[in-house]
Amino acid sequence: MYIWAAERSINPVGIFPGRYLPSSIMRGMAEANIMEYVLHPKSEIDNRIKRLQAQMGDMAGAILFQAVDMCYFSGTAQDGLLYIPRDGEPVLMVKRSLERAKQESPLDVKPLKGLRNLKSDLGIPSGAVIGLEYDVLPYSIYSRVADALKEARFEDVSETVRHIRSVKSRFEIGLIKEAARMLDAGISSVPEYIEEGMKEVDLACRLESVMRSMGHQGSLRFRRFNSIVPLGHLMSGPDAAAPSFLASPTGGRGTSLIFPQGAGFGKIKRNEPIFVDSVGIYNGYIADATRIFSIGRLSPELEDAYLATLEIEESIARELHPGRTGRDIFNLSESIAKRLGYQNHLGGPVGNKCGFVGHGVGLELDEYPVLAPLDHPIQANMTIAVEPKMIYPGIGVVGIEDTFLTTNEGAQRLTKMPQEIWRV
Repeated sequence: MYIWAAERSINPVGIFPGRYLPSSIMRGMAEANIMEYVLHPKSEIDNRIKRLQAQMGDMAGAILFQAVDMCYFSGTAQDGLLYIPRDGEPVLMVKRSLERAKQESPLDVKPLKGLRNLKSDLGIPSGAVIGLEYDVLPYSIYSRVADALKEARFEDVSETVRHIRSVKSRFEIGLIKEAARMLDAGISSVPEYIEEGMKEVDLACRLESVMRSMGHQGSLRFRRFNSIVPLGHLMSGPDAAAPSFLASPTGGRGTSLIFPQGAGFGKIKRNEPIFVDSVGIYNGYIADATRIFSIGRLSPELEDAYLATLEIEESIARELHPGRTGRDIFNLSESIAKRLGYQNHLGGPVGNKCGFVGHGVGLELDEYPVLAPLDHPIQANMTIAVEPKMIYPGIGVVGIEDTFLTTNEGAQRLTKMPQEIWRV
């Protein structure tokens, strides 16, 4: 079923999960929350295209191939390309599925039979400067485009695209709020399933099943090369502190050499932190949060470290407003960690720190702005996951993460679960 977002109120659940959410309530929510296939209104697509056109500079246009960028600017992620000229109407060409693209996109859709006639198909003048997504475009496609547009010059448009996408519209914020509600419900169900001795992967399956029944898409977009990401990191005890390649504070053992992160086959034990970092996804849009669970009490050392992460998140939230930069926020988190004595644990141990304390979320998990030593500006209507986490190799991980909406009046927390350690 397809439905245009403008034709409905994006608030199908409207239920705030309590401290624990029984399975009977979860089943009722899943049955009531039949997820429509929300299409992007034409006005939304038109506004996005105009924003990109206004920032093209000397480019004659930009050709977008990556599925998420295509979806953002055209309303469909079918296989093809989108040409956005600096002046004039966009050209959407799709190889497969043309039928689906016509159903999903408010733009006119043409068939794409190949790249050989790209110049004439797109009406690109000789000697034009064309923007391409250098950060994600495979060289094989780049070389074919260069061969088809022999007289063209190319520039990287990916940074411009990512900064445009970092500021969310009212439509997008509505979808992310629904993702946050889904995530609240999912993580709030975790205590019902935790059992001493169960494997991490078994608990992860329970959590994912709850959210899948509510319409979670079951996959997660991450922009970085070679970075496949699970729906979250659910680990316990020392396994949660195992390092891995991912651009994340946490790693985890995972289930194989080719997937060395996230939940593994380790068993959940009493008095060890159970680290649950997951995402809700509603019609492609992401909310991100982390909560700590335990069977029994954690050590005073870990409980104190957890309180420190709460203080860091609260301090960041107070400063998360227009006029600040990612660098400002990161430096703030580092200074608080140093003052509290946790500089060797925040974001990872010395020599293996992740280098950031938060990131934008939207259609991808790793969106701008990044709360790191980068001058990414904080603007109103950004959705940012703030995640101060303390890593203790050989012991475990404690920390907090919430998704915030930035406004001119201050940051609003969208993930609204209780923030204390959840003892089972």
